[in-house]
This record gives sequence, structure tokens and C-alpha cells, in this order.
Amino acid sequence: MSDPTSPRLPAAHNRDLATLAGRRWLPAELRDASGMKRLDYLLELAATSDFVGELATEELFLLIHDIGKEDAFALLAHATQEQLRGLVDLDAWQKDTLVPARWLEWLDLALAVDMDTAVRFVEAQDDETLEWLFIKDVTIHGRDLDPSDVPDELQVVASPDGLYWVTFEHEHELADRIPQIMKLMWAANPDRARLIFDQARFDLPSSVEEFMLQFRSGRIRDLGFEPPSDAPAVFARVDARALRADVRTKLLDRPRVANIDIGDVAEDLVLRGVTAPPLLGDALDRLDDDARAAFGEAFTFLVNRVFMALTGDPSQVEDLPAAARHAAAILNLGLEYVADEHLETAAGALERVWPVELFQAGHSLVHELSLRARRLQRRAGAARGLSLFGAPVDETLHGLALPRPLLYAGLLDEARVDFEPFSRLSELARAEILVADADAVLSFFETELGFTPARVFDAPTLVGLSDDERREIRLATLFRTGLAQLLLVDELRFEPLARDDLAAFARAAFTKDGAVSPLLSGILERLVAGVPEPVAAFARRAVDDLARAIGAVQADDIDPRFAGELFLTLGD
Repeated sequence: MSDPTSPRLPAAHNRDLATLAGRRWLPAELRDASGMKRLDYLLELAATSDFVGELATEELFLLIHDIGKEDAFALLAHATQEQLRGLVDLDAWQKDTLVPARWLEWLDLALAVDMDTAVRFVEAQDDETLEWLFIKDVTIHGRDLDPSDVPDELQVVASPDGLYWVTFEHEHELADRIPQIMKLMWAANPDRARLIFDQARFDLPSSVEEFMLQFRSGRIRDLGFEPPSDAPAVFARVDARALRADVRTKLLDRPRVANIDIGDVAEDLVLRGVTAPPLLGDALDRLDDDARAAFGEAFTFLVNRVFMALTGDPSQVEDLPAAARHAAAILNLGLEYVADEHLETAAGALERVWPVELFQAGHSLVHELSLRARRLQRRAGAARGLSLFGAPVDETLHGLALPRPLLYAGLLDEARVDFEPFSRLSELARAEILVADADAVLSFFETELGFTPARVFDAPTLVGLSDDERREIRLATLFRTGLAQLLLVDELRFEPLARDDLAAFARAAFTKDGAVSPLLSGILERLVAGVPEPVAAFARRAVDDLARAIGAVQADDIDPRFAGELFLTLGD
């Protein structure tokens, strides 16, 4: 159980997940130093090979990436066979396909160290990978082939032991490298090389690719990832309410989250620089070391799963911090929900609820709102390019409708225009209110005013507008136009206003000091009588914006060219 009397981490550091989760075992020289200082530290160790060999493959990969491959290739001399193979699994595949150019890049890095490292690198590759290199648009023949019979458009090369001939087109992507790869294969293990060549003569490429993917999927799991085909399951939807009920009534019946064998999971370098959201950070700070360590390992595995689901390509390590922040944010949202935002309950939940469960609970809450936002977008004509609500509503709906829903940060801070994962129930509540209010306003237009988004494109009265002008129309624009027509001709219709119409409306709608006239105010209040409060607030805000914009302007000075955001207008 959490121990409220246990020593607290220093306040300056207690937001860093790598620290909170007890994952910081790497020396400071590796955690905090710049690239070349990291490399110097590693190469100056008394037992560099021992230290490098104990790193999780992902950590070695991230260190090489951070230092820069052009400098860090020297570390390959100290890597184990398993690490050399794992580096290929992490970096040379794009989704479910091995990319030869990426594989060759790692071979070249090994060659840059020395020939022995290059031989070890080739020896570390599985049979299927090496066979695949010689089965894609390459033909292996026995030694009975007469090279003079080979067509000129094909290149022919003998194996190092003279038992095989290999033919391929001069334009083949490995044409310049095949002789070198063969020499390395025979230098590593000639018997194995001959066995691979014998298999390549008769195996189908599709069969080899299937086994390659199968074996790589198993190895990638051992490295703490999931294969691209399985990773999206981390975004599975669950019954968040049932989990909250379980936490409320049966939390102590659950076994503790424990360290389990889920493969070589990188620690410091995955969670570094990731700031824990408030409740998650405070709850972790209340756990003992063992509980924090168990959470840290399971959470790191969750980050890798989210990373693979978002990218499908572990070589895109520049996206790893974003995946870690995404996982932490959504997990915090789920934690706030199941713990009822109570700190002690949250600390207990971290001890007994797996991070992936909390993450999926948070994602499920967002997904519920996402479905509502998508339905509202369809009704509002978003597929045809309409943005009827304006900022920040349309941006918020757009973020919610993404395949991985995000919060439009401008909803909370007008100075921001970016998107980020939801992390707080308060954020979700703001977005829920916005969606509900927007739905009410659109329903008012549909049921009370007889307007649908299709009319923006189909209404005869709007035939003179260009498509771009139509896409600039907002519901507030339509409402003010209808209100003006109602005041002028006693009929609510969405017909553009000419200069004379605008002048006549302004004279009747505003007092001499620019305030809304009793006439316009009375029409407005009759129009919104009995409507839901969000609709009334929308209507009053539309009129208030109008008063601020033109209330104090001389009626005859209102130019239709500059009133397009306020009304549908006709040019002079």
C-alpha cells in the first residue's frame, strides 16, 4: 500500500516520470550529457562491452540515435549478437516490410568499425533475412551454370566457395553489394551460408517473407514492443464505468501490479523529459520504491505500445517523446475518472490497476465524445468544407474527430492553436459542454429556422456566392442575416443584404449611442423564447458582436464589402 510517511522526492524533480517511476539507473553522464560526451563516457569505461551488453536493445538504439549514427557506430563493436539483430528489428523495418536500404545502413556502420564487427553483424541476422536478400529478384544457380550462357542484361557473380552462381539485373538495388554480402556470410559461417543458398533456390519469396515477419514479431515483443499489426489494440475501448466501480468497491481484492517478463524494456531513455500530469505525479510520489518500479516498467511498455500504434515504425524515435506524453496524458485522464480525482484512491489504483487499463479507460471516455463530435460534424457539412460554428468550436470538433482524438488547446487558452491529448476530466468536460452547445444551436437552425447545411450550397438566394464564400459562412452570420430580414420585411429568411438594407437595418437596430434598440431586442427575445439556454446565449452573443462592430457606425457608412463576417451581403 502507499506509504504517506515515506520520504518524498525533491519538489524540483517530482514531475519527471523517469524519476517518479524509479527508472533512473543510468549514470548521469548518459542521461543528461550531450551526444559526444555520452559517447566519450561509454568508450572510456573500463568494461565498455559489459556495460553496453547489459543495456536493453531499445536503450542502445536510442543512445546511438541521440549521439548520431555517424559517431556512435563505434558502439557496435561492443554490442551483443542479440543487440545487433535487435537494432535491425527496430530500425530497418517499415511496418511489416524489411527495407533493404535501412539494413544496408547498419551493415555499413558495422563495416565502419572493422571487418570483425561486420562479420558478427551478418552472423547475427536470422536465416530468413539473409535468404530474403537473395530471393527478391535474384536467382541462385548451382555450379554447373555456364556464365557465358547468362544474358547480357544480367550480372553473374560466383559464391566465395565456387559452389553457386548468383544472377540479377544490373539495376537491382543490391547489385553493388551482393558480392560483399556473400563474402561476409561465408566468412561468418560457410556451412550456414550454403544451407541458406540451398533454401533460397527453392523457397517462394512469399513464404520467406511470412516467416520473416513471424519471427520478427516475436523478437519485437521481446524488445518491449508489439508488432504493427497488434499495436493498435492498445487503443481498445473498455467499460470505464465498470473499472471505476471496481476501484471504488474491490480495489484491495486486486493483485498488485508486479514486475513481469515482458521483454527488454528501455527505462530512462523512454520516460526522460516526460512530465507527469498532476494526479499521476502526486499519486506516484506517494508510492514506495517497489510499487513505483513496477508501475514504471509496465508504463514504459505501454509507451512502446502507443508509439507503435501511432507510428508503426520504431525507427521514428523522434516521435517517441510525443507517444510518451500521449500515454501519460490519457492514463492520467483514466486515473482521475476511476479514482474520482481522489489522491489516496489514485495511489492505490496505481498499485493494483495496470497502466494499460487506466489508459484504455481514459481513451474510452474520449472516444465517447469523439463519436458525438463526428456525428455533429457530418450534420454541419464538414465533409463539404463548411465551418459553420467558427473558432474554437470547429477546431475542437476537428480534434475530437481525429482517429486518435485530441484536445484543441485553444479551447482553454486563446493564445494557442495546437492540439494535444486530453489529460484532465476538466478538459473533457469543457469539450463536452462545447459539443452539447453546438449540437443545440445546430438543432435550433434545423428545427426552428428550417435551415440545413445543404442549403448553403443549394439555396437559390445564395446562387451568387462562390464556393469559397460559402465556406466562410458561419451560423452566427446566418442568424444575423435572418434577424435583419425579420426586422426589415417581417420574414426570417437567409437572403443576402444590399447596402441599402444594411443602412435601413442599422437605423432601426441601434440607438444613437450604439446600443441595441428596443425594437431589435424585442425581436431577439421573442425569437429565443423557450429555446435551450445555449441557443439563447448564442443568439445574444451574435447580436452583441454586431453591436460592437457596427452599432456606433453611421448607417450610410456601412460597406457590404467589409460586413461579410457579420451578414450575408451583396456587393455594390
